Amino acid sequence: MRRETAIVLVLIGIVLLPMWGIGIASGGNSFEQIALQTGENVSISPTGTFMTTPTEISVYTAGIVSWIALFGLVGLLLVQVRYAHNVGRRTDPVVPEDGESLPYVPDFLETTHRHVAAYYPVDAGLRGVWLMGLFTFLSVVFAVLFGGEALGLARNQFLGFYGALLAFSLSEMILVYYTHFMPTIEVAEDRDH
Repeated sequence: MRRETAIVLVLIGIVLLPMWGIGIASGGNSFEQIALQTGENVSISPTGTFMTTPTEISVYTAGIVSWIALFGLVGLLLVQVRYAHNVGRRTDPVVPEDGESLPYVPDFLETTHRHVAAYYPVDAGLRGVWLMGLFTFLSVVFAVLFGGEALGLARNQFLGFYGALLAFSLSEMILVYYTHFMPTIEVAEDRDH
C-alpha cells in the first residue's frame, strides 16, 4: 500500500509541479484580477480582521491554492482511513470455524458464496469516549460560532473558518464513532473472475 501511495505522489508531483511553476511565474498582473470590495462603508468585509489578505487575487494564485487545498484534503482522508484501519483491527480477530456462526453478524453477510473471514470485536475503551466527547463539544462550539457569524452583519473570513472547523469536527466525530464503537468485519467472497 505504501509503495502505491509513493508512486501516486511522485506522478502527481511530476505533472503538477511544472504547472504550478509556470502559473506562479506567469501570474503576476498579466491576467484578469478579481477585485474585492474594501472600505469602511462596505457591509460585507471578506478581508476582515482575521488575517491579512490581498485586496486583489490573481486567477493563477487562486488555482494554485485550490490544488494545494485539494491535495491537503486527500492527504487528510488518507490519514483518517489508516487510523480507522489500524484502530479498528487492534483487538484479536475472531475467526469462525466451518459452519460456525458469529453472534451479532447480519445474516446477509454469509451466503453460499460469501463468508465472514475475520470479526474484530468492538474495543469501546475510555479513549474513544473522550474523543467522542471532545469532537461533539467542538462541533457544538463551531456550529454556534458559525450560526452567529452567518446571522450577523459582518460575514467576514470567520464564516469560512468556522464552517471548515465545523465540518472537520463532525467528520472526526463520525470517524471516532465508526472506529471505536463499531465492529470490523472482513468478508471473503467467491468471484467468477
